[in-house]
Amino acid sequence: MLSHPCCCGGVGVQAALLSAVLRPSLTAAGHGADPVAPPPGGRLAAVMYGYVRHYRAEVSPARPACCPYTPSCSTYAVRALHRHGALRGGGLILGRLLRCRPGAARRRGFRDPVPPARD
Repeated sequence: MLSHPCCCGGVGVQAALLSAVLRPSLTAAGHGADPVAPPPGGRLAAVMYGYVRHYRAEVSPARPACCPYTPSCSTYAVRALHRHGALRGGGLILGRLLRCRPGAARRRGFRDPVPPARD
C-alpha cells in the first residue's frame, strides 16, 4: 500500500474515514466528548467525529507533531463535520488528507481553513 509520510496518517486515516462512511454502526473506542468541540448533530457525523477523537487521543500523542497546515488536519476534520455534516464534511476531510503534504501546504501558504457553510 502506498502512503506518503504525513503525520496525519495518509492512506491509513483515509481508509478509516471511508470505513466510517461505509459502516455507520462503528463507533470509536470509549472516548468521552471533547468539551471544546462536542459531537456534531447527525448520527453519521457523530460516528466520524468518534474516529477523529480516537486519532487525537490514541494515535496523535504517540507521533511527532508535523502537520504542515494551520489548523491541523484533526481540527479541520472536527470543524468540517460541525459546519457541513457527514457528507460534505467527509468530502472536505478526504480532500484535506489527500493534500496533507509539505509541497501542497507551501502552495497554500500553510493555511487551509474549512470553507464557510452554504445556506
